[in-house]
Amino acid sequence: MTTAAVRLDTTISRDGREMCEVRAPEMFQFTKDNPRLEGVFLSISRVTVKGKETTQYMIQDCEANRFTFLATFDLARKIQPVHVGHWLSVTYEGEDPDVKTQGSPMRRFKVAVSKEREPEFRNLHGVNITDEDIGV
Repeated sequence: MTTAAVRLDTTISRDGREMCEVRAPEMFQFTKDNPRLEGVFLSISRVTVKGKETTQYMIQDCEANRFTFLATFDLARKIQPVHVGHWLSVTYEGEDPDVKTQGSPMRRFKVAVSKEREPEFRNLHGVNITDEDIGV
């Protein structure tokens, strides 16, 4: 067995297997300075934030970095489970002061999704995802 000093981005060899560290996804915040996130749409899950249940999305960018972000009223109407495995681009367009959700101006987003699922997309068990698997 080979051992080596480990850095976060280091590939290590263990028992003949090449190993890469898996990092937790980073929480992404859409702002005017950071308005866009795109990558392969990995999942939709329910999480509890400050005692309230909400939806969380996960995307993996082209450099294999994973990001999560929380649903808004606008995003929840646009991003659907059938988009899992597709390339997704989400761009924050700002607030609409004329429309309020829970007392705050509605945050507007432009969402674009690829027509075809990414060919290398696999589920967590390494099995290719088919249209039948997601009910399409």
